[in-house]
Amino acid sequence: MKIVMTAGCFDILHPGHIHYLKEAKSIGGEDSILIVVVARDSTVKRIKGKEPIFDEETRRFMVEQLKPVDKAVLGYEGEDLTRIVFDIKPDIIVLGYDQKINENELADKLKHNGLSSTKIFRASKYSGRFKSSSEIINCIIKKTSGEHNG
Repeated sequence: MKIVMTAGCFDILHPGHIHYLKEAKSIGGEDSILIVVVARDSTVKRIKGKEPIFDEETRRFMVEQLKPVDKAVLGYEGEDLTRIVFDIKPDIIVLGYDQKINENELADKLKHNGLSSTKIFRASKYSGRFKSSSEIINCIIKKTSGEHNG
């Protein structure tokens, strides 16, 4: 049984997230365990430049309810986003298509910390509508701003 790990903010769940998590689970195979690391509120603010809509525990809870996910955990506070990898010790790490993580640097860090057999994959981009929380927010603003005119 393989342990697959992936991570993200998961602020407003959308079809792109489902695509990402289903793909991560499928990379590990049917009997794999998918552990999703949900970013802490402070990490979301640092990376995205704004507070998340939903607090970290709510985001973790929602992600854990999704069918492909076996367990969702909160990441650590601070700059080192890879620290939790050494606690989980996954067989496979699946990175989001848009996550700004250098795969070679991550592989080197894993190797130097005793996880040289961990494989790294990059998820494919979801091609449908609503592939980001920002896209959903902009759609809501556009649809609701017209209601107050006239």
